[in-house]
Amino acid sequence: MIFDRIENIENYKGSSVFKALEFLKNTDFADVPPGRYELSGGSYYMVQEYMTDPDKNIAEAHKEYIDIQFMLNGRERVGYAPISAEKKEVEAKPGNDVWFYECETEFLTLAPGCFAVLYPCDLHMPGTAVSENAEPCRKVVVKVKVKE
Repeated sequence: MIFDRIENIENYKGSSVFKALEFLKNTDFADVPPGRYELSGGSYYMVQEYMTDPDKNIAEAHKEYIDIQFMLNGRERVGYAPISAEKKEVEAKPGNDVWFYECETEFLTLAPGCFAVLYPCDLHMPGTAVSENAEPCRKVVVKVKVKE
C-alpha cells in the first residue's frame, strides 16, 4: 500500500501506477458526474459520491486490479491490513473482482488531495466514517489492470 499526497507523484515515476497518478493530478473532476469511465489498457475509473459509514466492518480485496483511491471532497477512514493477516472470507464476487473479509485493520484518513494505492496483497476498508457521524465524500477510484 502507498499513502501520499497528489503533489508527490514524481516519487512514483517508473512505477506501474504513475500514469494513473498523472491522470488524477491533471484532470479536473468538478463537472464529471458519478459513474464508470474507461481508460486505456483495460483500466478504468469511477467517480463516486456517498456518505461514509460509521459502522463499516468488512474489508475487501481484488486480484485483477490495483485500486488508486483519490479523495476530492470530504474525508474518510480507510482500513488496511495485508492479505496475509488473519481473516475470514465472508463473500466472494469473482465476476466483479472483489472478495470481502472480516479482519482487524489499521486506519489512515483519506482527505482532499490524498491518495492510497492498494495492491492485490492489500485488504482495504474504504468509506469508513472518521467519527460517529456519516459525512459526504466525493472520490475517484482508478482501477489499474494488473499485468499478467
